[in-house]
Amino acid sequence: MAQQYSQGPNVQNQEWQNNLCNCSPCDSCLLGTFCPCILLGKTADRMRDPTMQTADTCNSDALIFCAINCVTGCGWIYSMMKRGEIRERFGIKGSGMNDCCVSYWCLCCALIQQDNEVKSRLSQGPITQG
Repeated sequence: MAQQYSQGPNVQNQEWQNNLCNCSPCDSCLLGTFCPCILLGKTADRMRDPTMQTADTCNSDALIFCAINCVTGCGWIYSMMKRGEIRERFGIKGSGMNDCCVSYWCLCCALIQQDNEVKSRLSQGPITQG
């Protein structure tokens, strides 16, 4: 049985716990700036397996992002989609337009925030439904 980490589908009443301008930890900042595909892949792995036991540095998400970015320069679109998935899973307020703007105008900040958010939300454990 899969653990639930959100309040349920379509319930979006929470704020981001991590600030968009928070560029720490240093390793996430460096990855987000110089190897964004690796950070996006790492975050996607963490979403699938919070223990990171099955983590792969060069996973499908990293490769898709890298390919889109290298061929079209529009890797931010894939990041925008992943950002929406994170918002939906954890019930975070926002919109597709906001995801688009954040991912387009400051991709490295968006990727770092997403990684920090997933780490902090998953460290809190699943929400038990009574």
